[in-house]
Amino acid sequence: MKERFTTLLLALGALALFYALLFPKPSPDREEPDLPLSTETRDHGYQALWRWLEADKIPVKALHKPYTELTSSPDRRDVLIVTAPPRVAPRRDELERLSQWVARGNTLLVLAALDDTPPWCLGADPAFLKPLGRMARLDFEAIRLKGTRNRSTRGGLERMLEPERTVFRPRGSLPLSDGVHSVLARSEFPASHWRASATDVSPVLEFAERVPEPDELATEPVGWLRSQGEGQILVLGFASIFDNALLGEQDNARLFSNIIAWSRSPQGSVIFDDDHQGAVEYYDVKAFYHDPRLHRTLLWIVVLWLLFVLGWQRLRLADVDWNRVDVTHSIGVTGEFFAGVLTRAAAGVRLVENFFDAVRRILGLRESDPIWDALAADARTNAADLAALERLYARAQAGERVDLVKLQNLISRVLGTLA
Repeated sequence: MKERFTTLLLALGALALFYALLFPKPSPDREEPDLPLSTETRDHGYQALWRWLEADKIPVKALHKPYTELTSSPDRRDVLIVTAPPRVAPRRDELERLSQWVARGNTLLVLAALDDTPPWCLGADPAFLKPLGRMARLDFEAIRLKGTRNRSTRGGLERMLEPERTVFRPRGSLPLSDGVHSVLARSEFPASHWRASATDVSPVLEFAERVPEPDELATEPVGWLRSQGEGQILVLGFASIFDNALLGEQDNARLFSNIIAWSRSPQGSVIFDDDHQGAVEYYDVKAFYHDPRLHRTLLWIVVLWLLFVLGWQRLRLADVDWNRVDVTHSIGVTGEFFAGVLTRAAAGVRLVENFFDAVRRILGLRESDPIWDALAADARTNAADLAALERLYARAQAGERVDLVKLQNLISRVLGTLA
């Protein structure tokens, strides 16, 4: 009983060590961030946009795979909504495939958190501007406001602590600006202002501008449009304008409706890029470890392992009696070894030479006396056996195959007549 208890303690210790080394430890319980996903119902999600499109019978999809999985057809023009900065940075081959997808007649709508800073993009890698620039074929540069701001220290601090509400408006008479007079954006944290320029000779249209405040002397562009092949790319410097909290504000919904009506064909779909915000389907570590099937499987493995360790099989060597090596078995093993090495002809020659030595001892012959003549002159030997034995000996000396069993039988009969 004491041995089994000790074994149980050691088994539990090994199990604890296995868990400590191989399994990820649960992080402290905290609320998941409010991300710009098509399934998110909180302020910064796009679930309201998704339901609105579904209510209008517009096909909607959520992309949970890289851009290399995007498909298109000549009679269909889709709209892909991408929010930046991403949680999963796109690879270079993805951006190349995305560029080809847009050039085939589709539309890329980029909502970039440049002039606003939602909570979900805090801590984002500033290097996201490089893939964003390759995606939109634009160079982004931070700028300062022209003019001065005369605010007290207390007022400036209060402004930093409160979400900043920014209004922008369309510029020009494009279909995008039909019925759109002002669009509201919100930034929970301070944000910079940016300008964009083309990375090549293609023209870039600045189709939206910030409404200047009283102490600002000039307007700033916040929306850029450029064509690419048969498609186009729209970039807005705000990521918050179409989320659940602001979609119903001012003319935000009208602007989105104009974009979809202008860029999507009747057969086209609106695609939300959830993949690069972390909602991937090709591998999810959290989903794997939260799967109850994994827990049940591990539980069964632990139970069966403990039953084996604590079962009726005693964890010690069984007593084994010492057995002497059998002489006959040893001779048989040695014979098999030589049989695998010697040829039949060599074995035959050796058998006959041993036969000659035995005949000399029986007949009292010298080593120089002829054996075959002595045997032929002896009346006890059988002439037929002697002739057969002589033929087999000649074959063995010539290196030919010899029936060793027949040779040994002949030798035994001849020696038997002489004894």
